[in-house]
Amino acid sequence: MLSLFFTLQLAHAQDGGMVISEEEDSSSSQYVIQPGDTLWELSQAFLGDPEYWPKLWSINEYITNPHWIYPGNIIGFTPGTTIDPPQIDILTGQQQEGYVVDSVEYETIESTCGPDIAFDFKQPTGTFLVPGFIETDENLEVLGTVEASPHNQSFMVENDKIYLKLQDPELYSCGDIVTIFRKVKKRVHHPDSYFKKYGSMYLIVGDAKVVHQYGNYVVAEIRTSQAEIQRGDMVTSPTPTVVQVDIDVPKGSLQGVIIDQLSQNHSFSSERDTVFIDRGADDGVKVGDSFYIITQHDPYVSEMKEDYSLPPSVIGRIVVVQVKDNHAVAVITDAATSIGGKHTSSGRKDLTSAGVSITQEPF
Repeated sequence: MLSLFFTLQLAHAQDGGMVISEEEDSSSSQYVIQPGDTLWELSQAFLGDPEYWPKLWSINEYITNPHWIYPGNIIGFTPGTTIDPPQIDILTGQQQEGYVVDSVEYETIESTCGPDIAFDFKQPTGTFLVPGFIETDENLEVLGTVEASPHNQSFMVENDKIYLKLQDPELYSCGDIVTIFRKVKKRVHHPDSYFKKYGSMYLIVGDAKVVHQYGNYVVAEIRTSQAEIQRGDMVTSPTPTVVQVDIDVPKGSLQGVIIDQLSQNHSFSSERDTVFIDRGADDGVKVGDSFYIITQHDPYVSEMKEDYSLPPSVIGRIVVVQVKDNHAVAVITDAATSIGGKHTSSGRKDLTSAGVSITQEPF
């Protein structure tokens, strides 16, 4: 039963709505919101139709969100008669009590003159997950595979036991750590040259601790899993998956492109995603170096195709977390929009981040 501030003789209309008897005063009255009240219920009680709740919301301006009404707030309305229906009024000034949503003020900031350089600030030391790598077949170290498990499930996670079929099982003792990984892409090419290859892409799915050796098998317990671990996954030597680096404003004059992204199930990349760039140790790249991600196109004219005659616009920033001779692994630290979906120079539509330009001095 709704509680009112005033005492009135109520009469129920034949249609189930509530109206005020005609002998009562039709002066403005108030209702205090009670715990559990909703605008739907109040509209049924005051207006005789729950579908009128948008009207109740619109004329009580202090209710900024129709899903958030608070006990103690006051709603004012004019009781109706058998001839005139009830009317909801806005309470202002001293009449408004209870919870009041604070007003929000926005400060106008003048645009700075000069080129578009976003994310030109130094960030504190960051810790990043590096759950993937690119490697050629001849340089890939594979010690064995995940052969079986005592668990009746297709995927294994932390604390599950797995049976490893390793090349030299007698070399492993209790406490040894191994890394578990799988191939997610057979060949990684440069987006601007199909003949420039980098190897295959691999996803590190977790690591495991050796607890026992039995015959040709090594029994291990999964310590961490970045993804589900399954039978057939490969095993290699311990590989660090977490690095800590200082992120600075990009320095230098290197330019390049993103050659691929680790997540093969997404069309675009965003913050904290792992990407691979076509610059490495041979180009002087070091762990901790950062690059701007830039774009040069008019998305209204062409959502994908770049127009290199247009001024570059910064849409993100990456930091290098692992360096190889001819490429590097990087993590997106800042993004103003989703990153990816370009046409490569060959005209092929590549629905990944491949081909997105990076630079240390964009302007």
